[in-house]
Amino acid sequence: MKKVTLGAALLAGSLVLVPLAEGASAAPAETSAATRAAGEPNLKTGSKGVAVKRLQLRLKELNYDPGKADGRYGATTRAAVWAFQKVNRIETKASGLVGKKTWAALKNPKTPKPVTPKRLRERNRVEILIGRQLVVVYKKGKIALISHTSTGSGRYEDGAVSRTPRGNFRVYRKIKGVRVARLGTLYNPIYFYRGYALHGSPNVPLYPDSHGCARLPFGTDKKMFDLVPIGWQVYVK
Repeated sequence: MKKVTLGAALLAGSLVLVPLAEGASAAPAETSAATRAAGEPNLKTGSKGVAVKRLQLRLKELNYDPGKADGRYGATTRAAVWAFQKVNRIETKASGLVGKKTWAALKNPKTPKPVTPKRLRERNRVEILIGRQLVVVYKKGKIALISHTSTGSGRYEDGAVSRTPRGNFRVYRKIKGVRVARLGTLYNPIYFYRGYALHGSPNVPLYPDSHGCARLPFGTDKKMFDLVPIGWQVYVK
């Protein structure tokens, strides 16, 4: 019986093999949906890993404050996610769930629209958006920081209604560190009207809950304290 080589057999069957270039792989041309999804997993408070770090770095690029990009999803990252989701009209969850809609928005994000009237608008200012529970800092006309906040609860407590004043104000006092006031402890307060301030707090929930101040997440209060000097405009709507 005549021995037939592999090459002869392939030619006889009209099948021609084109050799792969050195180092090339035989993977399919399109990445599967499962492979794509693996890079954008659902994340929430307590998650860890590369995807969390990628989320944190992207939020930083967009002027949110997720804290250190260490791949650990903690309270500061959750507050930044809440702020991002509110700006992009995505439902927020107490867990800070990052799912398909949030990943998509991170690729094509929206930015908050200014609420200060043009006739009053200054290039360096802080805007407190009561309805959306957001704080936006503008420096030289550009967004420098976007943060989640919790403003006046609207409840009657301690002899008055807890309401954040609306209007056009100016930073007149700052206290670095901790200040113990009659209605609670304030961290790095930035005062803009009487006893009302932007300040850090260990409790910054998704709903209005303060006595009238604009609470900020820990870490973000320090960043805002360094960013916003006395004299800057604060507009509350």
